[in-house]
Amino acid sequence: MWKGRIDVLGNRTLATDVNASEFYLWSNTRPGVNWSISPAGLSSNGYDGHIFWDAETWMYPSLLAQHPDLAAGMNNYRFQRLGAARQHATATGYQGARFPWESALDGTEQIPPPPSINSEGLYEMHITADIALAQWQYYLVTGNRSWLRRRGWPVLSGAATFWASKATRGADGRYHINQVTGPDEENPDVNDEVYTLVAAKTTLQDAVRAAHAIGRSAPRSWSTIARRLAIHTSRVQGVRIYKEFSGYRSQMVKQADVTMLQYPWLYPMSHRVAQNDLNFYVPRSDPGGPSMDDAVSSIDTSALGSPGCASFVYTERSYQPFIRDVFHQFSETRYGGAFTFMTGIGGFLQEFQYGYSGLRWGSSGVSLAPSLTKQLAGVTLHNLRSRGRVFTVSVRRRVSSVTLISGRALRVMTPAGTRTVRRGHALRLRTARPDLKRTSDLVRCQRTQASSSEVGAVPLAGVDGSPATDWQPVKLPAVFTTRVTGGTRRISRATVRWGHLWPLVTAPNVPPAPGPVKTVRASDYTVQVSTNGQTWRTVAQVSGVTQRSVDRLRFHSVRARWVRLVLTQGSQPPIPPSTQDQNPPPTTPMLEELTITR
Repeated sequence: MWKGRIDVLGNRTLATDVNASEFYLWSNTRPGVNWSISPAGLSSNGYDGHIFWDAETWMYPSLLAQHPDLAAGMNNYRFQRLGAARQHATATGYQGARFPWESALDGTEQIPPPPSINSEGLYEMHITADIALAQWQYYLVTGNRSWLRRRGWPVLSGAATFWASKATRGADGRYHINQVTGPDEENPDVNDEVYTLVAAKTTLQDAVRAAHAIGRSAPRSWSTIARRLAIHTSRVQGVRIYKEFSGYRSQMVKQADVTMLQYPWLYPMSHRVAQNDLNFYVPRSDPGGPSMDDAVSSIDTSALGSPGCASFVYTERSYQPFIRDVFHQFSETRYGGAFTFMTGIGGFLQEFQYGYSGLRWGSSGVSLAPSLTKQLAGVTLHNLRSRGRVFTVSVRRRVSSVTLISGRALRVMTPAGTRTVRRGHALRLRTARPDLKRTSDLVRCQRTQASSSEVGAVPLAGVDGSPATDWQPVKLPAVFTTRVTGGTRRISRATVRWGHLWPLVTAPNVPPAPGPVKTVRASDYTVQVSTNGQTWRTVAQVSGVTQRSVDRLRFHSVRARWVRLVLTQGSQPPIPPSTQDQNPPPTTPMLEELTITR
């Protein structure tokens, strides 16, 4: 099995965590077992061993890439319970197949009562689309039409029929999906939840494609509904984004939801809107939420080529706060929860398989768009599989390569065009380097250090080019230091952006309030420079500022090789625990981004 593994170069700790995660995920299944994996796998009674969307969305894609024989059992588990899914649809007033939120032995809904607390079984219907996507992905990877005809098509067509019956046409001529909950379970029972809309649209489209692949006809209504679903962008607080649902008020969200439209759903949108979604929703993600939020952000950021090194910062955020004990195991949240958390492991591994490589499955081949920042020396994906072929992708800082190990020639779609890989002739691809994109910022992605850091709130986040990530010290006073690119340079301006904190959840099934939003900043600090790293000169000082989000500082031009912020006083008192979160986030200053210019 280890022939199909992930190697991470240039960071031994990260490499060890990746290999440990592979070990734990693989240990929870084996070929020939028609069963799926629960959020805690075989390691504990977490979530009663039930099967959720976690299996198809988070664990399955990691297995599919290098061990499709293991992924097959997860699909078989759903196929064998298709009858129960059909009965569930009928019993709840719909057609087709509706899979339960929590599934176990017989495929009926197993969510524990009462629904006033656990309402997911009533509203979190997107799981049916998540299952359908996994079925279609298996066909794309294996190309097995016989399997698609006998097993994939019944699930896909049942899911499409369900969504066609769930969608209702409004007076505006668009189709709407009401009374649903998306992955953001802190905002339940809403209308036109955009993750659910996009997931339903994709299910309908994939079902049509599946019908064509096996020579079947699909109802015209599937394409009509998919085309007219009420998916659209909105301008919120001055930026164009996809609103999470109708009536969304910019409040905190539990985890990745809208940001998942980019991956895994591959929903077409403009580069600007995609970046806006990340910048808008990531800071609003619950600090007590699961790790998969940052896994998706890392994959999205790599795909977008966002200037800077935020893809790597998101990777650090996705595992550092969640790894427990000397055995490198994942917990569900930074405060505890299910253990060992296979869901988090699956999301973490996808960052390397689908993020840094840009790997995507297609009906006519695979797509690759390698991207890396200088914080990693490389990522190697051994023994990837596609329609009878076995190949390896090696992502390096300058040039990446694709090597065909066995099978017929492999068609590869790349940013430079379509290429063909044959045995004995490796394909070489230019590696995108978003950290090297031109900028006037003299400290972006430079080496940083800090006197202390909250786990996951790493110093690099303060200069990674992203307004959505933060460095946060454990205590004050604190010192944040960064180098200036190109050695000693003249500088005269500093822009300091601070983070924010949204109100937390207060009770089950009660959406968080949209405000007041608190600026979590240093009220008192100095900006200092040095040419030798030993003697420091103060060039700017801020005192008594508690509310402003951005400080734009100008000073006489000075020569500097290092710049540092010395934080002495914060602006926020500690937050008392809520009824839902007994571990409130720390309120030391959150440095969103430091920018230094000439």
